[in-house]
Amino acid sequence: MSHIVGMGLKVPDKVLTNEYFSEYFKEDLSGFLEGIVGQKERHWLADDESVVDLCLPAAREAMAEARITAEDLSMVVVASDTHEYISPATSFVVQGKLGAINAMVFDLSASCASFVTALVTVDSWFRSHPDFKYALLIGEYGMTKYVDKDDKYTASLFADGAAACVIENTGESLIASKFIADGTYYDYLGVFGGGTKYPINDDTLAKGLHKLRILKKYDQNPNLVAWPGLVKSLMEKVGEPLDAIDLILFTQINLTVIKKVLEILGIPESKSHWIMDKYGYTGSACIPMALYDARKQGKVKPGDLVVLVASGAGQAMGAVALRL
Repeated sequence: MSHIVGMGLKVPDKVLTNEYFSEYFKEDLSGFLEGIVGQKERHWLADDESVVDLCLPAAREAMAEARITAEDLSMVVVASDTHEYISPATSFVVQGKLGAINAMVFDLSASCASFVTALVTVDSWFRSHPDFKYALLIGEYGMTKYVDKDDKYTASLFADGAAACVIENTGESLIASKFIADGTYYDYLGVFGGGTKYPINDDTLAKGLHKLRILKKYDQNPNLVAWPGLVKSLMEKVGEPLDAIDLILFTQINLTVIKKVLEILGIPESKSHWIMDKYGYTGSACIPMALYDARKQGKVKPGDLVVLVASGAGQAMGAVALRL
């Protein structure tokens, strides 16, 4: 099957703790951030840094582990909804700076479900292009460039990071995937300014639409509602019981919700992994970052059945089962 042969991770050097935000907002936020969400600290891009500054070292680490050069790549795919520019695509910048002269490129945006969506997309490209040998897939996130620094919820929750995977085309497919979406939630959460609906002008800036905004609130947590059924449907496609899963990773948005979903599914916490305590919420980068961290800690080994479950604003959800 399409096989991950190398991974890399990069986060900014700037670290902000829960204490920083408690002091800034003059309110003790540690009970919510650490007790509910599971965060202790997070990394933010500096003023002179951008997401490509994270993508490149993550990519180079992944290629070094895979023992390939940039010229060996057939594809460079960047999965995110926080890009270097509106145009051209971030993948062009990465390809050019790496010197991946033989690679075709594109960005994929499905909010924070971008990485799992891109993983299946790369697998599909491999099946239709058997001459493609290696793909570089990067999940990156630079949402702190868009957060309102005076909004205590988004400012303290979001963080930046990138993780890269080198995927080898072995001629076989990923085991299974399952995706669901509900576009009626398009106007709940997002960065609405800067596109064609609300181009950057005085009115857009005055309304703060160029910043991350929560315009509507969910009646109930969508992940808690949808994730258990999504995982069960995926494993039905795999043809294996839930206890066959060796590692299951969820979008790293809320540790309390993750633990509740594991309880509903009857999957022990030891079969999952989370990184929000040290990296915060890194959106479209959090799934590959968590997988990287789990690999480094020896929580998975070659041949293990891994399930990746992701959610993104808009609303998109996806789950992928693969063998490492």
